[in-house]
Amino acid sequence: MLINKEKQTGVISALAEGASIGSVHRDTDHASRCARWRSVRRVNAVDWRVPMVDYSHRSNGRSDPFRFKLGHHTTNPHPICIQTGRLVKRLCLALVLFGSLGAAIAQAQSPPPYPIGVWGPFGVGHDIPPGLVNNLGIVGITIAEDWDIVNPAPGVYDWHTVDDRIAQAKAAGFNYIALAIIDSSADTPTWVLDSLPADQKIDLLDVASIHTTFCQLIHTALYWNPTFHQAKLDLIAAAGAKYSSDPAIVAVNMAAFANHDSNDWNIQDTIGTIACPDCPQPPPTLCGNIYVDQPAQWLAAGWTEQLMLQVGKEMCDAAAAAFPNQNIKLPIGGLDITYPDFSGGTYTTLCRDIENYVYGNASLGIPPQPYANRFFMQRNTMAANWTDGSYYDTYTPGFNGEPYIKYMIRAHAHPNPPWTTPGQAGLQMVGAATLGATTNCRQDGGPTGPCGPTCPPVCVMQASLDVARTYGTDFIEIWTQDAVDPDFYNMVTAATIAMGGTLRQLPSPTPTPTPTPPLPAPTATSATDVTNISFTANWTAVSGATGYSLDVSPNSSFTKYIGGYRRLDVGNVTSWSVTGLGANKDYYYRVRAYDSSRMSDNSNVIAVTTARN
Repeated sequence: MLINKEKQTGVISALAEGASIGSVHRDTDHASRCARWRSVRRVNAVDWRVPMVDYSHRSNGRSDPFRFKLGHHTTNPHPICIQTGRLVKRLCLALVLFGSLGAAIAQAQSPPPYPIGVWGPFGVGHDIPPGLVNNLGIVGITIAEDWDIVNPAPGVYDWHTVDDRIAQAKAAGFNYIALAIIDSSADTPTWVLDSLPADQKIDLLDVASIHTTFCQLIHTALYWNPTFHQAKLDLIAAAGAKYSSDPAIVAVNMAAFANHDSNDWNIQDTIGTIACPDCPQPPPTLCGNIYVDQPAQWLAAGWTEQLMLQVGKEMCDAAAAAFPNQNIKLPIGGLDITYPDFSGGTYTTLCRDIENYVYGNASLGIPPQPYANRFFMQRNTMAANWTDGSYYDTYTPGFNGEPYIKYMIRAHAHPNPPWTTPGQAGLQMVGAATLGATTNCRQDGGPTGPCGPTCPPVCVMQASLDVARTYGTDFIEIWTQDAVDPDFYNMVTAATIAMGGTLRQLPSPTPTPTPTPPLPAPTATSATDVTNISFTANWTAVSGATGYSLDVSPNSSFTKYIGGYRRLDVGNVTSWSVTGLGANKDYYYRVRAYDSSRMSDNSNVIAVTTARN
């Protein structure tokens, strides 16, 4: 909730300076709370063959009787207790340290080797970037789509964009694909959120200034809510049924469970004052200095570390069962340590607990899961200023900081005892070296990074690849902007070879039938009717087109999109009113024409600056 610091009214009043998000409500007496629980149900081990939950019995988003419908096997049930109160119904999912996963948990007897080298993403466009195809140091391609795009309604899955990207990747000579359906809080389908009662959702301020939703409240489901969790499990099962038999898909990122935005580890856990834009701002953007205490918000909503751990366990089990022939990527990270009830005691408690569950911990008597040899932990914040990975061969950091996360990656990849499989971990760059100082030298680790305050892209990319290789991981993932940059081709190729990878080969050209003439791209023209919150996008008509698709972005590379203006089908018109914008901000738009069987290339890009207030 939003609390005005002066009046302490607890009402979302607004947009003025001094608002505070998150009041502290801590319930630490978990043992006595468990003693009051009124009923017990069991969650079955995952059976991907029975993927769908019956939402018809969930008029209030909770389930009655309450259960996750994960299948019929009961080889490793997890007890779930429910507390019923006047305002909330909470879960306590007990930690299960022993027991077989049973037949329902699928395991690849011989998991495919993770192709070693540098990987690059398909990106967010309709077509595979030619620059990515020409970078032969890129051994594999990551293909992703958002949950709300592929799952528009309960039980309905639309895979056409994923299928199209996979087909393009294969045609371009990519034999190895890593698949991700981004099931983050920020990409939750509207129908899921609408099905939940108010006390099963939380409003968290977006504190990342690089996001288009900066200083807006993001409406988020509680990770442990049964309807939300079940919908994610159903998504994993449906994706596995669709893609697990494709031999080109060698890895999937479907086990991420602590993911607010993207399929990375990025729980919203900021405490402090956020300098939002000056007042006034058009809704939904807040303005002025806003104090947030997001861990306190989570605790007030019922968060416990063990609750989140159980969510993570079931996500890992589900991913392993749905994709028995693939390697599984498991992003890791930490949590703010201000409140021990939130973090579990240390920055890395939740991360280490999920590590113990997947890989086992002999000293604690925890056996590994049968799929442990297919799981690759990865950290997605790799920057040029990281410490050399070999440093952690003789130094073990404490649990309360980021160095221990780096230690975990190095220990699994090198490997250091007790791990025995070389390379079984991965890294992803935190940003794009190409963007340089425009992102405050993010990929260089900031203006004080090894390449200096101007962070020249070539220096940053080389330094980043050099230090990433010292961790010994099987794969290093770079951003699209860097993967398509010809200035980086040689260093990417050298990095893949140095890692022990094999360079990709372009496919031999084959005779093809005379293609249907492409649909010409429209020409975007200058915006009109520009106000402080809107403008009208314009373009020329294309002969034969039956409609147009519009993109609006806060940046010219279209790595982010504004609201619903991503592949927005506007029909057969040549102008469209773009609304809900911020004052005195830069926006960019482009369009594509389509007919019943063809989609044109992107038009030229038009830049628009909205008026001042």
